[in-house]
Parts: sequence; C-alpha cells; structure tokens
Amino acid sequence: MTLTAFFLILVSAFLHAGWNFISKKSVPSLAFYSLSCGTAALLWLLPFLASDFSCARMSGRFWLLTGTSIFFEILYVAGLAYSYRLSDISLVYPLARALPLLLTAAVTAVFNLGSRQMGPQELLGMGIVFCGCLMMPLQRFRDFRLSSYCNIVIVFILLAAIGTTGYTVVDSVAMAEIQAVYQRQSITLSIAYLFFIEAGIALGTGLLAVCRRSERQEFSRLVRLKSPFLTGICSSSAYVLILLSMNFVSNVCYVQAFRQISLPLGVLAGILILKESHGLPKILGTTLIVLGLLLVAFAS
Repeated sequence: MTLTAFFLILVSAFLHAGWNFISKKSVPSLAFYSLSCGTAALLWLLPFLASDFSCARMSGRFWLLTGTSIFFEILYVAGLAYSYRLSDISLVYPLARALPLLLTAAVTAVFNLGSRQMGPQELLGMGIVFCGCLMMPLQRFRDFRLSSYCNIVIVFILLAAIGTTGYTVVDSVAMAEIQAVYQRQSITLSIAYLFFIEAGIALGTGLLAVCRRSERQEFSRLVRLKSPFLTGICSSSAYVLILLSMNFVSNVCYVQAFRQISLPLGVLAGILILKESHGLPKILGTTLIVLGLLLVAFAS
C-alpha cells in the first residue's frame, strides 16, 4: 500500500465515522437523510454532467437495478435513523457495519453470485464477527439471553443491515452493467452512478417524510442547521476517497481491511465524547468484529 492510499483511506475512515457521529448527535430522521443525500447529489451533479455517462445508452435492466438499489438505500437510512434515535452509536455503528458482511455472504452463496467459494480464513473471520455481534448488546456477560436481542433497536439495526446488504449486491451488478457498456472501469462513471443513487434517496426519503407531520416539522428545523448538509458531504466524500485509493494499491483487500479503522473510531467517539456505556462485552465485541473483518478482508 502506498502512502497516498494510506492517507486517502485514513481520511475516508474518519469521514465515515464522522458522519455517523454527526447523525447520532443530531437525532436523525428521514428528513435529515433527505437533506443530507440531496446535498450529496448536488455535490456530484457537476461531475456527472462533465462525465461521458449517457442515460440513453443504459438498458431498462440497469435502471431497474438503480431503482432497487435506491429502495434498499432508503431501508438502510430509515433503519439507521431510528436506531440512532433509540440507542448508542457505540452499539449501532459496529453492528450496522458488521452484520451486512454476514448477510451479503449468505445472499451471494444462496444465489451463486460470487466468483469463488469462501475459504477457511473467510469462514473463520465471519464466525468471529458473528460472535462479536452477539456480545455488543450485552451490558454484562450474564445478560446473554434471548430477551437481550428481542427489542426494537435490534429490529432497526437489522433493517439497516438488510438495506446495506441489498444495495451492496445490487450495486455490484449495476456497476458491472456500466463496465460492460463502456468497456472500462472509471471513477467518473462511478460518480455518475452515485449521483443517481443520492438523488433517488433524497427524493424517496423526502416523499416519505412529507407524509408524516413530525417529519415535516423536522424539515423546518433542520434547514437552519449545518449537520445534515455536512453529513451529506462527508458520507459521499468518504466513498469517493475509497474509489480513488483503489488506484494506489496492489490488492483491493488492503483497502477493505484498512478502512475498518472507522469502526473503533465510531465506538470511541460514542464512549469518549457522548459518554455512552461501555461494558466489557461491548469492548470485546468491537475487538472481535474488527479482527473478523480483517481476516475476511485479507483472505484472497
């Protein structure tokens, strides 16, 4: 990994943990993410217009994939919003980051979407991630019982994880469609696709928000704040920096591995800044999740 890649991924990790921290502190809602994604769409409007992406060249299947990705993205931000309203970032953030790894592996295995079978190291890493996830909701190890996991917070975290799994799988297929049409990989084409996704999330969450009185009131409150707009800039920029970093590494697994530094950053922000509870199970669970993610990332 070059120094340039190291710097890009490090900044991306701080931005990713940062926008989640801002979201949690702002008590997010559908209106919050509508404004943040709308900001991101405006951010990438000019790069989209400057790219050689042509809507007419793309098939109906591609636009169906784009719409499906937007649907899963809306599930993700809705789950994230209500999870952060009800619980700690030091619980929600690592679980929302780790569970999609397990769900994505299951989906790709069931539908045979992967190019190869998972090896022993990947299976071990996922097992460790699973064990870490089981520890995260516990205050004490003796709290390990079914009732510790049967609550509305876990439901919303699972909703966010399902959304992440869905858009991850769909986006990989959509990007393959773009590469097939243009016969190349391109950051500008990826940003063009990102523009459609961000605009779609902004529109979808906005339409859902205006149907609820409390969400309409949130719009009037949030437009006077900087937090939703800063969140949109940070979240989209974090993704683009990851795309850029891939040009400076010999193996993309290094990117996937090192970007996991955002996970303990998010947990530490919750514990040190927001003064959230941090029993031994949460600390050990976070450590196991990071270790498992690293094992999976370096398996190749």
